[in-house]
Amino acid sequence: MSEIRSEAVSVTIEDLSLSFGPTEVLKGINLTIEPGEFFTFLGPSGSGKSTLLRAIAGFGPMPGGRILIGDDDVTQLPPWTRNVGMVFQSYALWPHMTVRKNVAFGLEERKIPNKDIRERVNEALKLVGLLDFAERRPSQLSGGQQQRVALARTIVIEPRVLLLDEPLSNLDANLRIQMRRDILELQQELKLTTIFVTHDQEEANTTSDRIAVLDQGIIQQVGSPIELYDEPANRFVADFLGTANLIDGPLETADGTSLFESDKNHTTMFRPQDMDIQPLPGEAGPDDVLLKGRVAHREFLGNLIRYNVTVGEHSLIVDDPHTTGRQAFAKGDEVALGLDTKNIHILTD
Repeated sequence: MSEIRSEAVSVTIEDLSLSFGPTEVLKGINLTIEPGEFFTFLGPSGSGKSTLLRAIAGFGPMPGGRILIGDDDVTQLPPWTRNVGMVFQSYALWPHMTVRKNVAFGLEERKIPNKDIRERVNEALKLVGLLDFAERRPSQLSGGQQQRVALARTIVIEPRVLLLDEPLSNLDANLRIQMRRDILELQQELKLTTIFVTHDQEEANTTSDRIAVLDQGIIQQVGSPIELYDEPANRFVADFLGTANLIDGPLETADGTSLFESDKNHTTMFRPQDMDIQPLPGEAGPDDVLLKGRVAHREFLGNLIRYNVTVGEHSLIVDDPHTTGRQAFAKGDEVALGLDTKNIHILTD
């Protein structure tokens, strides 16, 4: 049987800018995606992440700058000559065609011999676990199965790069988890350079080798999920990736001294799990400072209890691991917070 082949290539973006009329959507993007990498564009709505993905595919207005796939400059090439495969948020399946015909469509357009088409379609459907559904129509499939058909239709043409534009947003929560695992396993099996767009940090963190965080058409930071979470470059990245305590101004310790005071261009950041909540008077470790506060609110989240603790003029979020039988603090309780100073970061705004 014919096998689906892939060639791991790099994607290089140089000084890419793009505008829709007077609105500048992408602003001087420079980025290199390594061969075989699972790379994610992450950001809020309107950040430019989907526009950047579509520029790589060749959709939309011609950008300034350059886009290279491998060693080939594709900036001026039409989409159908770039040999990239794109999976959209809407599955865009032909409703009157069987699964087999949907997957075969791109090969038929390329005038591939019928024997090769059948073998490659079978292999693609086998890879996504839908070979037994080949003669069904899209309306006879679940949302997750339709998404697998869309994936099969894309990988069967053996693209140099796989582009995924929020492909899981139409699925329910449990199915999204399963599909992201399936997509990652497929990508790793094919060793296919893959670029994924999402606004969901959990999806990005669980799939990506590296992430580019975008906001207002600018890449704010690039790194592995752990690097971005532990060492955010600025306030936006810290706030967008997970929950963060972002402090402007002074924060007093339990003995009344000022721990730190941010200026107008900097923000102090630490994560909720970086504090240890204790009964007063509290005990400080060798690298800890003690803060004194009052519990204003608490939420039970199963594996942890999330507290909002008022410390001076600030409201701090504190995550405390929950174990069976452990007594939780109540609203109004005075508490001590041990904060490890090694986990304090000073960020630019």
